Parts: sequence; C-alpha cells; structure tokens
Amino acid sequence: MNIRGTFGDAPAGTAVVGPSGLAAAVRMPGGWTTKLLLVVGGLSLLSFATQVVRHGLQLQPPGLNSAERWFFVDREMGVPAWFSASLLLLAGERLWRVATAARERGEPWVRHWKLLAVAFVYLSLDELTEIHEQVITPVREVFDLSGALAFAWVVVAAPLVLVFGVVFLRFLVSLPTWTRWAFVISAICYVGGALGVEMIGAVLAERSGVISTTTTVVDGVSTVTENLTIPTLTYGFVVGVEEALEMVGSVLFLGAVTVALLQRTARGSQAEPPERSSEDGDRDGMLAA
Repeated sequence: MNIRGTFGDAPAGTAVVGPSGLAAAVRMPGGWTTKLLLVVGGLSLLSFATQVVRHGLQLQPPGLNSAERWFFVDREMGVPAWFSASLLLLAGERLWRVATAARERGEPWVRHWKLLAVAFVYLSLDELTEIHEQVITPVREVFDLSGALAFAWVVVAAPLVLVFGVVFLRFLVSLPTWTRWAFVISAICYVGGALGVEMIGAVLAERSGVISTTTTVVDGVSTVTENLTIPTLTYGFVVGVEEALEMVGSVLFLGAVTVALLQRTARGSQAEPPERSSEDGDRDGMLAA
C-alpha cells in the first residue's frame, strides 16, 4: 500500500484532479480497498461465529475462550481492535502527508488536513485503549442516564461530532465532488456504528448485562474491578454490526485519503482534466450561445 513516488511529484500550483466516480474516489492501488473490505467481512464472521457457538448453540468446545478472546469484536486488544486501530493510524499518516503536499502546492485548508490527521491518530489510540469508556460512569451518574444513553460517553461524543462537522463544513464543500461524497459516506458508516448502533447495544446491555466483580490485592491495597458481560446472541450480532460499520467507514476513508494524496503527487502530464461542475457546463453553454 505504499504509494509514495508512484507517479512522481506534481509541480506546485497544479490543479487537484477529482476522481471520476465514487468507486474511483476510494480505490487504492493494488486493489487494497477490496482486500481490506474482505478482511472486515472475515473478521465480522469470525466474531459472530464465536457468539453463535457460545450463546446460540450453548456449546463450550475447547479453544472457544481463546477464539473469543482474539476475534470477538467487543474485546480489547483482539485482532479486530488491532485491525481497526491500524486503519485509523494509517489514515492519520496519509492525512498528514496530504497536508504536507497541500502546503508545498500552496493550497488552502492545510490546517484542516493536519487537524484531521491528529484526530485520526487519537481515534487509533482510543480504539486500542478505549479511553472514551472512562467517562461512562461519571457522566451516567451525574445525569442519571439509562436506556439508549446507558453508555454515557455518547452524550459527550455527539456534540463534539456536531461541532467537528460545522468546523469542517466549508473544507468539505471545497473538496472535489466524489472525494466529498467518499468522506461523507465513510463518516456516516463510522459515526452510525460508533454512536447509533452503540445506543442499541446500550439498551441490550442494560436489559441483559451481568456485572462481575474482581478484587485484586497488591501490597495490601485492594482494587475492585467491575466487568460487564452481555451473554446474548442478539448483543453479539448488534456489536458485530457496530464494529463492522466502523471498519468499513475506516477502509473507505483510508481509500479516499489515499486517492487525495495520489492526486497531489501525480505528474500533471498524467493527470486527467479536472472535474467540471454543472455550473461550468451551463456557463459554457451560455458563452457558446
């Protein structure tokens, strides 16, 4: 997936060429977009299979605990978590390279590209460490939340997403048409899973969740840890859909950012003519008349 130098460097001031369709807007070299989406499908199937065996068939075959530990999407530090974190981190790296290329070309919105890069690096870290879950208990207790808001971090995240969207609205509008749509669709997938489907999971967790308490003593100091388990196949399916949407959104966004980077590193002689808007066509028609 290394694309540096694939087409050479574009001269400063060359117009950014927009992709010719949505598929082209997310298509990484070497068919990597398709390959990564297949990995998402495979991980989702493995995750759901562990839940079907445990909660659907009520079986406990040897190795099930290990398989669930490594492949159930609701577990920290499992393969799906590492995969998602890698996608987000790679997207952050690509975003920073786009910002660098945009600065060299004298383009606007350099700070926006950099801010997006920082945001995606944070999301990558959060995917592995689940920093956002640290606010669930205090926010839930302060506002006495339950039901769809039982996972109370969404109350903090939703306004932040809204503010982020407002701040980046003009930046989004400035992008080539199909790049803009790729960004929007990937955001809908990711946010829809992370916030929307998460709220459905919160309802199921409140209805069927079992809290187990573990006490560890180190040097005479006791530490009590509470673990929430939701032993239902329905929850396994819902959380699988949630994580699959997040991963699909990450893959599509990574593809869109990769294409955006290629647009800024391709030789002007190999670039296609820039996208023409409907307004350009109307204006040309009037001039011809």
